[in-house]
Amino acid sequence: MTELPTPLEALLGYSTLLAMWGALLLHWFFPIPREFNPLSLWRQVATAIAEKVNHADDPPSQQRLAGGLSLAIMWLTLATLLIALQQIVWVPWLFDLLLLWLSLSWKPLTDTVLELEATLLRQDKPSARTLLAKSINRDTQSLSPVGIAKAGCETLLMGYSRGLIGILFWYAIGGGIAAFLYTLIVQLARCWPTRRGDYAQFGLATSVFLSVVDAVPARLFALLIAMGHRFEPSVTAIREQGRSWSANGAGWILAASGAKFQLALGGPAIYDDEKISRPRIGGEIAPSPLHLALLNQQLRQKALLWILTQSFLMWFAHGLL
Repeated sequence: MTELPTPLEALLGYSTLLAMWGALLLHWFFPIPREFNPLSLWRQVATAIAEKVNHADDPPSQQRLAGGLSLAIMWLTLATLLIALQQIVWVPWLFDLLLLWLSLSWKPLTDTVLELEATLLRQDKPSARTLLAKSINRDTQSLSPVGIAKAGCETLLMGYSRGLIGILFWYAIGGGIAAFLYTLIVQLARCWPTRRGDYAQFGLATSVFLSVVDAVPARLFALLIAMGHRFEPSVTAIREQGRSWSANGAGWILAASGAKFQLALGGPAIYDDEKISRPRIGGEIAPSPLHLALLNQQLRQKALLWILTQSFLMWFAHGLL
C-alpha cells in the first residue's frame, strides 16, 4: 500500500510556488528599503563604470560600443556567478525565494504613491515634487500639480509592470535567477536612460535588451489592464498609440491604461534641464490625486489576478511534469 505524503512533503513538492508566495508575502510585509537593497551597490557600480568609459566627446559608435561592453561585462559576470552559486546551495527553493524577494520593488512604490496623493491633496507642491523625484529619472521642480499626478500615474504603471509582473513572469520561466537578472536589466536601464543626453548612445544596448525581455510580460499585462470596462477603446489605443511611445511594452501599458481611465498621459518632460518631446498618449482627462488612488486600486486587483493565474498555471505545469 502506497504511503501518502505528509502535508509538509506535499507542500515542498511545489517548492517553486512556495518560494514565489513566500517572497511575495515577505515583500508585502517586509519590503527591503531601496538604500539597503544589495541592488543599490549594482547601481553604484553601473554609475561608476559609466563615468569611466562614457565620454561625451567620443563618436556615437564608440559610445554605443562602450555601453554594450559595459552591459555584457556586468550582466554576464553576475549571471555566471549566480548559476555557479546555485549548484552549491543546500535548499534551492530558499535560494529562489531570496532572489525573488531582492528583485521585487512594487510595494514601496505604492506606498510612495499613496503619500504623494496625500501631499497633493494638501496642495503641498514642493513636498510632492521632492517625493516624486525619488522615483523618477527626470526633473520635477517645474511640474504643476497636474504634471505631478501624471508622472505619478506613469511611474505607478511601470512600477507594477517592472517591479512585479515582469519579475514574476521571468521567475516562472527560469526561477529566481531569471527574475533577478531581469531586475538587473531594469536597474541598468534606469542608471543609463537614453532620454538623457549623456546616455543617449551609451545606454542604447541596455534599452534594446530591456525591450526584448520586457516585451511579452508588459504586453500581457497591458491586455490584462484592458480587460473589463472599456476594453474595446483600450485595445484600439494599444493598436494606434502603443508603438508611438517606445519599442518595448511600456507604450502598450500607458495606452491601455490611459484609454481605460480616459487619462491624458505622456507629453513633454524635462531631463537634465532639457525639454524632451514625448508623444501624448491615452485619453483627455488631466490626472489628479484621486486618479492616483483609483489607478493604484485597479492595478492591485489586476496584479492579484495575474498572481493567481500564474500560480494556477505553474501548479498545472508541475502536475504534468
